Amino acid sequence: MAALAAVGAPSVPKIFATMEEGPILGGINPGEAWLESHGRSLGHFVCGTWLKPPGRTSMGCQEATTGRTVAVVPKGDSSDLAVAVAAAAAAAEAWAGLGGPQRGQCLTRLAATLEGDHRRTMGALLALAGGRPLCRTLGADLDLGLRLLRAPAVGAQLGPPGLEGWTPLGVVAVVLEGPCSLLALLWKLGPLLAMGEWSRGDNWGPWGQLGTLGTAEY
Repeated sequence: MAALAAVGAPSVPKIFATMEEGPILGGINPGEAWLESHGRSLGHFVCGTWLKPPGRTSMGCQEATTGRTVAVVPKGDSSDLAVAVAAAAAAAEAWAGLGGPQRGQCLTRLAATLEGDHRRTMGALLALAGGRPLCRTLGADLDLGLRLLRAPAVGAQLGPPGLEGWTPLGVVAVVLEGPCSLLALLWKLGPLLAMGEWSRGDNWGPWGQLGTLGTAEY
């Protein structure tokens, strides 16, 4: 204890009282670095592009545990929804036409992307947005989210039993509210994409945008 005090480390009782996490390996929070790379000003991610309509009121993306504003996004309106729906409708026919095996391969590649170089960034963004410990979002949370994506990918490649002759419906809206986790997003998104639907995501509230926007960009 004396040695810890000498180097300025907090005492064990203080650690338990504050429940603060230790420093991130490498010294840089990858989620904060991702936000900095975007100037902490995000937008609506549509068709691979960040859209930032001029003259809009901004809404803050808050860190769940402190309420600190870590980035801003423009508030959306009906014109933004129309742009997103039009982009989704334009892509839906081609996605449905790929067939189950190819759609499954695309979903598997998405899971590999989130698990690979972007894993630490996604985990850090989810910790900021959801307030869960970084060790949890990087570990069990992200692993379960990837399984929720890979399971429908395998089903699409093998062909779901009893759904022979299934015709995709088209564009499906995925509405998320509150502190959205990656699990909630992929739980809804994976089966839709596997079955040939094309989705458009809407998120309401100051907490959930970070994880959904990070996933959209990757």
